[in-house]
Amino acid sequence: MKTNVLSIISACRPAVLSVLAAFALLLFSACQPNRQENKAEEVIINGLSDTEWSYFSFESGTVVGRSELNNKEQDAQWASRKDWDIAICGDYIKTNGGTSGNGFAGAQINTTSTYDALTEAPADGYLIDTLYLDR
Repeated sequence: MKTNVLSIISACRPAVLSVLAAFALLLFSACQPNRQENKAEEVIINGLSDTEWSYFSFESGTVVGRSELNNKEQDAQWASRKDWDIAICGDYIKTNGGTSGNGFAGAQINTTSTYDALTEAPADGYLIDTLYLDR
């Protein structure tokens, strides 16, 4: 898996698909700098749950696994893996970085432009997970 930074446009649940599309746009533009044109593709993740994390990989374009919310043993297993970029559970989103994983993923809320105006990932301003929230 490549080291990437990710940008969250919005962290609210109704915008999860927009967030994922923005992640995909920014990830693909960062991974493939020689491409002339970067197009975001719509990503639909089936089976999202309020009680289970869905771990998504931008590299494979698929959910690579699931785990129970607040299961510290499963959380530790996923934190040691680098084959996922973002996980979604209900209203929560976590990236593979910081306390959630050994990857180098981070997130930010973009307040300077619309999704359609984004052409590349911002160079800085990314945050990593620092707190685990129990539901």
